[in-house]
Amino acid sequence: MQASKVAGVSDRYAAFDELPDGVLVMTASGRVLAANSQFLCLVGRDIGQVLAQPLESIVASEDMLQFVGVAEMFREPLSDVNILFTAADGTFRRLIVCSTPSLDAERVLLTARATGAVQEELASTTRWAAAEQDRATELAEARDALAATNGALLSAQAETESAYAKLQGEVAAREQLEKNLRLAQKLESIGQLAAGIAHEINTPMQYIGDNVAFLARAFEKVSEYIQIARAASVGDTATSLEEAHALLETSAVQLKLKFLLETAPKALQDSKSGIEHVSNIVRAMKSFAHAGQDEMAPGDLNRALADTLIVAQSEYKAVATAQTDLGDIPQVMCFLGRLNQVFLNLIVNAGHAIAESKRSGGTIRVASRHDGECVVVTISDNGSGIPEHVQHKVFDPFFTTKPVGKGSGQGLALARDIVTAHGGTLTFETVPGEGTSFFIRLPVSAP
Repeated sequence: MQASKVAGVSDRYAAFDELPDGVLVMTASGRVLAANSQFLCLVGRDIGQVLAQPLESIVASEDMLQFVGVAEMFREPLSDVNILFTAADGTFRRLIVCSTPSLDAERVLLTARATGAVQEELASTTRWAAAEQDRATELAEARDALAATNGALLSAQAETESAYAKLQGEVAAREQLEKNLRLAQKLESIGQLAAGIAHEINTPMQYIGDNVAFLARAFEKVSEYIQIARAASVGDTATSLEEAHALLETSAVQLKLKFLLETAPKALQDSKSGIEHVSNIVRAMKSFAHAGQDEMAPGDLNRALADTLIVAQSEYKAVATAQTDLGDIPQVMCFLGRLNQVFLNLIVNAGHAIAESKRSGGTIRVASRHDGECVVVTISDNGSGIPEHVQHKVFDPFFTTKPVGKGSGQGLALARDIVTAHGGTLTFETVPGEGTSFFIRLPVSAP
């Protein structure tokens, strides 16, 4: 143990060698003061290659931006960030890193642990999300360019009767443009939600991984206790029943058997709950992203609403809670994938309205009911409401009250087009400063 302390850290930080995670101590300028043996093992270096060196000497250049300067860590500490370190042999070691500043603001303490397969996959998912976001931006620009041709199409409709055949071709082209536009916005929505969904999956998977590691250690200790009991029962380590009983009692205390037996069931239950949470997110995302059908088919709107709330929760959970009042409604003949897009737009808009109002205790209420030959879906919020002077414009293409980069003004316009194509109506009621309710009325049978 003493040799390990000399190799890893100075006497001042010797206690860090007792910790299971890697520990690195840095100055405010980013130079290494100390590193425990576990950290040196994780990064594949010895103390001489780390001590007094700048942080960038052991971190891959593409990941140094994660730190944004050591001084920034005094204001914004890192929390479970994947960082790529370089080993002495030139290979890379990916670690999960957290940072904490010292009370005197002169040092930064980094803790690191190895990633597992799940974290590697989530890191890949995050990179995929960023790529999808870039792709969504490109699609949005293409959509804007395509929409600009609408003016030319509208002018063509005023041409003479001799141009009728040509106009029919233009109408067909416009229908294809609208189809592409719907697809572009759906991809844009998925790209915007991908990072939040990755985070929603990452959180439970991290504590599932921690629980599995604990259960593995618990199994080792229980196995050790069984071996001790077996040896005592055959007389290898005890010559009498009393001696065997004393040996087992002592071993149980040393191995913390009571604590392990009390804690293991909770770890299993927590892991099961985490797996169910991840499964719900994946199922909802699969349902939402499923390619739309070419023909109308019976659709379960209550299931679609529940899945959309799960997919969109990263957009509203910080500012609002979702309440559902889903009635006993029949299946509706519809293009369910297109209606999913309508529900998503309205739920995300409700979350943004609550965030804009800065209201505490925000609520998004989703309800459904059967009304004669129709089904009515209501999506309400207690956000900022819609100002009276713009209420007549909310369904206009490209009209938006959101800042640049937050919305394109196409969501409600496309939503109304989709609902109208189903033979339904999309209306709203709003009270500025109090909230807004949107009403989607759809016929049960195909129009």
